[in-house]
Amino acid sequence: MNVEQTVLEVSGVEITKAILVDLQKLQQYSGEPMAAVYADDLLRKMRLLRDQLSFDPYTEVLMALHDALAYSNRWIDYNASQYQGICDLLTSLVNQETISNSEVEDSILTLENLGFETLPFGVKIDDSLDRDSDEE
Repeated sequence: MNVEQTVLEVSGVEITKAILVDLQKLQQYSGEPMAAVYADDLLRKMRLLRDQLSFDPYTEVLMALHDALAYSNRWIDYNASQYQGICDLLTSLVNQETISNSEVEDSILTLENLGFETLPFGVKIDDSLDRDSDEE
């Protein structure tokens, strides 16, 4: 392993530790105005991790969470137990040496089961369009 890879791994771990601290604070201040400070810091750290480790499977899970929190400031709508669920999930992922694609999928499903909409930027398809118009 070269020095550059080691530095990236350490920074990813450090960013993750900071993300967990913000999540714990967000859980603690859930529903209060002070939560906005931690939500802003959390979202910034998630984007930093995305920029530094964009191809890491762990980052994919965090970006699904990011979208669920950032879209229309939905971080306001989530409660302390949901934030605790995220902390538990991320702690279990961080303690693993590698994360497989199926673990990424399972983690995103866990976020969904906790009540987080991980795909808030969906595309709506107009079902009223006649798709077989060429056959007429």
